[in-house]
Amino acid sequence: MPHETPSIFQSAIDRRMRDALLADRHVQRSGSIARRRRLLTDALRLTRSVAPTVMDVLAACQETLGHAGPVELFVQPDQRIHAAAVEAPGEPPAIVLSSRLIEALTEAELRFVIGHQLGHLVLDHFALPVGVEGAEGKHLPRANVLALDAWNRAAEVSADRAGLLCAKDTEAALSASFKRTSGLASASVKSELAAYVRQVDALLSSSAAREKPREDEDMLGCFITHPFSPLRLRALVAFSRSRTFLRVAGHYGSDEGLPEEEADAFIARDFQELEPSGLAEKLPPGDMLAGLREELSLSERARLVRHLTVVAAAEGPVSDARFLELRRVAEALALPLWTIDEALRGATCPLD
Repeated sequence: MPHETPSIFQSAIDRRMRDALLADRHVQRSGSIARRRRLLTDALRLTRSVAPTVMDVLAACQETLGHAGPVELFVQPDQRIHAAAVEAPGEPPAIVLSSRLIEALTEAELRFVIGHQLGHLVLDHFALPVGVEGAEGKHLPRANVLALDAWNRAAEVSADRAGLLCAKDTEAALSASFKRTSGLASASVKSELAAYVRQVDALLSSSAAREKPREDEDMLGCFITHPFSPLRLRALVAFSRSRTFLRVAGHYGSDEGLPEEEADAFIARDFQELEPSGLAEKLPPGDMLAGLREELSLSERARLVRHLTVVAAAEGPVSDARFLELRRVAEALALPLWTIDEALRGATCPLD
């Protein structure tokens, strides 16, 4: 089957943010030997004789995405449903799968997960710092930290698209995302997944519905970072209706489906919520936070707390005292405390 060029599945938002970061003098090309060593601790390199099905899935994904170079595949004894990719100078790129993931996922779900990780490699996502440090362990300026945090989310959308092209199965992609987030291998959420797909389809078919003011819970979903987050699910379903996916999956001719630019435009509103702002620079003393709560919208308050948390994580491990300070700010701004946890998770576990 002819392979796809990376530009076909890379989101426009990912491309724009990545190019801007690479052009910044503070952000140098990366690649972490320490991260590779950490991820491969206690891992076993898989071979065709040990895991023929998994190796066949990797080969199929490489064919689909046009990745001709070597990729090592490792399994790590771990009861979490977990996967990661890593690239370091002088070493072949590697994908690490937990033993539980290999046991719990169907072949189509496995194609999505391996395709997702391979997508990060194909799109050279590891050219940028993974985490909150710049080149050679130097901390990045605050503006770069926030830009990198937003780009991480856009990079995940592109990698999800790569995984979907490899799986050729939207339901398998969604269920794999659920399993990775929850650790549950049950198929009992199928009806909920189908309902969510119908909801996204309704938004795709109506520009008026997309412009309606969001409910609080829906808007705050933009700040969730795990694979089953509303932002990533919306982006995944939208791409599953695109001309590129429908052609690769063999459902329709190449002139059917949603134009790729419309799939990008559909998620642009979500990413507007993540754009860096100067709010954190204007944070008033604690006794004035209540007034700020009245001045700012829910979206602005959530963005403020997220940015304060990401910047705190960039300065090193967040102490209990710093965490309680962030919690005080969230409470004063009438935000759920999980917004802090999600920001910390996104800062410490990017490109999952």
